[in-house]
Amino acid sequence: MRNIALFLAAAGLGAATALAGPAAAQIPASEIGVVCDQLNYRFQFDFKHRQDFPRAGAARALHRSGVEKCQSGDPEAGIADLRDALRKIGVEPEQL
Repeated sequence: MRNIALFLAAAGLGAATALAGPAAAQIPASEIGVVCDQLNYRFQFDFKHRQDFPRAGAARALHRSGVEKCQSGDPEAGIADLRDALRKIGVEPEQL
């Protein structure tokens, strides 16, 4: 529930535009946590319908790694892992 609320709040504030860049370095420090939550939510949403993709297992492992890194104080690495997880299930995260 927290992820959905953060996602909706961030979208309303225009934070979704922070996802347009290819690297976490382009994301303002104040929005990094929001981006982690957005990517996590997006993966969970899309993974429900793509669990049978050939690289779904690798995507799930990257998702877990990304969430752990975001929560443990390394959000840049977490964002990179979450974006890679999305790519493995056929979602281009820069277009979120």
